[in-house]
Amino acid sequence: MFSTLTNKKPPSYDLNSIFRPYASDAVSDSQPSRTSESSGRLATVARQELKSLFSLELSKFPKLSEDEPTMSWLLRAAGMVSDVVMRDVLDVSRRGGQSPYDLLRLSGRISVSDLRALDTAAHYVDSGTIYRDFAAIVLTYACNNFIEFDDALWDLGLHPNDPMSDFKLYELLDDCGVFPHADMLAVRRECLARGVTIGYSLVKNNMLSGQFLKVLLECLCAVGSGKLQYHDLVLTIISILRDTDTTYGAFDSSMTREARLVAQVPISTADRALGNLLLCTDLMELEDLIFCLEVALEDIRSLGSVVSDFMIVDVVVLQAARSLAYMVCEKKLTARRSVELLDEVRTTGKPLTQMFTEVTSVSVLTTSHPNLSVVTSMA
Repeated sequence: MFSTLTNKKPPSYDLNSIFRPYASDAVSDSQPSRTSESSGRLATVARQELKSLFSLELSKFPKLSEDEPTMSWLLRAAGMVSDVVMRDVLDVSRRGGQSPYDLLRLSGRISVSDLRALDTAAHYVDSGTIYRDFAAIVLTYACNNFIEFDDALWDLGLHPNDPMSDFKLYELLDDCGVFPHADMLAVRRECLARGVTIGYSLVKNNMLSGQFLKVLLECLCAVGSGKLQYHDLVLTIISILRDTDTTYGAFDSSMTREARLVAQVPISTADRALGNLLLCTDLMELEDLIFCLEVALEDIRSLGSVVSDFMIVDVVVLQAARSLAYMVCEKKLTARRSVELLDEVRTTGKPLTQMFTEVTSVSVLTTSHPNLSVVTSMA
């Protein structure tokens, strides 16, 4: 028992907070809340301890049965109870008429505070307030740090009163005054309930064009890589939305907003090249690309690694696309040629390295034997 307790990470906050009275599960705008600025900073730090909020592995985590209770699924998804133990407990509960969670508590599998956090998590999931994958992640964090579930929600930036306030896209849209606060709060709550990103929700609700959102996310990637200053980006977007001249160029009514933004700020990155390549070859839909771009931005990962994790594109084709995108970004290959090569990889199934080897071999042969180039062109 003591070894189990000592293996847990010690809490990184005032211990008095653990023993404060348990708050109501109900969520309302009238409840006192932390400021967006402080909760955003804390959430960014806290989420560094966790894996991505958007995990394919967790979204595919199966139920033991069609009628498995939410609390049972959450315990298993959070890694607190194994499948074997949960099956046995549910079986004993059915035969004995005792709550399976009381059995787990009495057997020492979970603590009283774990059970309290579990009950709150299940309430949020069953009411449709929080997506079950998010609830499982928060439950793990709450139990590992010995805190209430609601406090864990605040720590991770997922409390329904102010969800995802630290997401970079939301901060950009808020700083630019694109939408009223109430509208963005409704969008963020929908994301919390459905387990999607802010950009994906905005596209699906037709609140912003997909192309404009894609460019905004690419701009934020450029900010992260140091190619663009955030302050300059905000001022440029505000000017473009107001149809006025910007620091980078004069107003042109013949260009779309996304075209003006691309023309006026330096956003050339490998992720942008990869996204354009995947779109041009119809390997990804625009809304799926927006989703993956935002996940990559929040997790500080490359777009290619996120697309790979979600298994949207064939492994060989994606590897070729990533290589081609890098060459385009380094100006070693034209965008048009990269599309042609990627289409050839899709058609033949050959790795890109093999295709380059074959092209090199043909080039050497035609140089050594001029007549061969005539035969090749005739073929």
